[in-house]
This record gives sequence, C-alpha cells and structure tokens, in this order.
Amino acid sequence: MTTEIQTALIAAIVALITAGIAAYFSYNQIQRERTKWLFELKTSYALELYKIRLIEYPKLLQTIGRLSHGSASKLTPEIAQEVGQEINEWFYSTGGLVADAKTRGAILGLRQVCRKWKEGPRPEDLYEWRNATLFLLRRDLDLVGRESFDSGDSAPLLAQVKSEMDKLQKSPAE
Repeated sequence: MTTEIQTALIAAIVALITAGIAAYFSYNQIQRERTKWLFELKTSYALELYKIRLIEYPKLLQTIGRLSHGSASKLTPEIAQEVGQEINEWFYSTGGLVADAKTRGAILGLRQVCRKWKEGPRPEDLYEWRNATLFLLRRDLDLVGRESFDSGDSAPLLAQVKSEMDKLQKSPAE
C-alpha cells in the first residue's frame, strides 16, 4: 500500500472517530436539554396547579365549614342536603378538576353522606368523611395535617409562639 493510501485511510478513520465522539456528545447534550425542559415544564405545571388550588380549595372549605360543630346553626338534614348540593357544584367546577384523585374520592364520599341524610340522627360517618376531606385538601396544599387545638389549654401554644418569636429576634438579619 502506498503512503498516500495509508494516509487517506488513517485520516478517514480519525474523521470517523471524531464524528462519532461529536455525535455522542451532541446526543447527550440534547438529552440533558430535553430533561431540563421537561423538568421546567413539570415545575411550571405544578406551580399553576398549586395556585389554582389556593383559589378553589377555600371555597369548598367554607362549604364544609357549615358541617362544623362550631357553625352558627345546628346541623340538620336540610343543611346537609344544601352542603351536598354545594359540594356537587364545586366538584363539577374548576376545583373538582384540580383536586388530587384521593381528595376527589373523599369529596365524593362526603357529598354522598350529606345527600343520603334525609331524616333521623346524623350519620355516623359524616364527620369521618368531613375530616378525611379536610385532611386531604390540606395535604394537596402541602399544609400540615389536621391538628387538634384545645382552646381551654392555650398556654403551650402561647409558649411555643413566644419561643419562635424569641428565636427570630435573636437570629441576625441576613
């Protein structure tokens, strides 16, 4: 083989290896960009979903508040029927579209219990469904679960708040 042919073959092999390496790095760069784009898209979607939930969930919370022990009027089958209807209307609006699957299930369970109660004593599972719904609504917003609070024993709460305030005042501003 002549020197010119050997040189041409070596140049061709080097060019193929260089092209292969360049293609490999280009492909990896494209994959990294695609992954970054998908991450940003999912993050943007999650943020918009969260914003809509922040608007819609309080509406349902007000409706469910009518089932509370502390509501202004005594809970009756008629009020439960009204609450069931309001839950149904909320469910078939934006709120029902953005709720998590488990949250939607709890909302439907609460709606069903409210609508079934036509007369007689309060259904045993009404407050269980209400509490489950409240817990899941809060969970969807990344809020801590349904904590109990005894207003008769507020000293521990006041002590905790005072401690947190002291910590904030002692920490240097950055």
